[in-house]
Amino acid sequence: MKVSQPFLFDKLSSKTSRSFWRGALVRDVELLLNDAARSGQLHLDNYPWCKNSVLNFGLPSLSRQLPVNADALTIAHHIHSIIVLFEPRIDPRSIKVTPVVEKRQALVLALLFDINGWSVIPELQAPISLRIALDYSCGAVSII
Repeated sequence: MKVSQPFLFDKLSSKTSRSFWRGALVRDVELLLNDAARSGQLHLDNYPWCKNSVLNFGLPSLSRQLPVNADALTIAHHIHSIIVLFEPRIDPRSIKVTPVVEKRQALVLALLFDINGWSVIPELQAPISLRIALDYSCGAVSII
């Protein structure tokens, strides 16, 4: 398996603790999920290789949908696919994205998801567990 190396900026930084590498990975996952995929707005059916291009970097826009209309499993599948495609520092075979159902959820216009996987950064070979909130009011993803 090919191991991805950290970003150049992170390599040049003097901080090299495990918490630093984990923070960089979490930051980049949050940035990835907050970017908006553009392929849904384009007619690319005749160009199948575009699926894995930067046109699909990020989540499709969900800000115009209501949470009751969204299929949490479909969104979880989108999140899983995006992380597999665009985050090479997490082993793609280990990634699991699970919708979280809480009866007394504080974030009313948000869907919660747990993301679990295994980091393959040489400096941080450890399990990664994140809980994200996908906010429908503005389409933002935050790690909670």
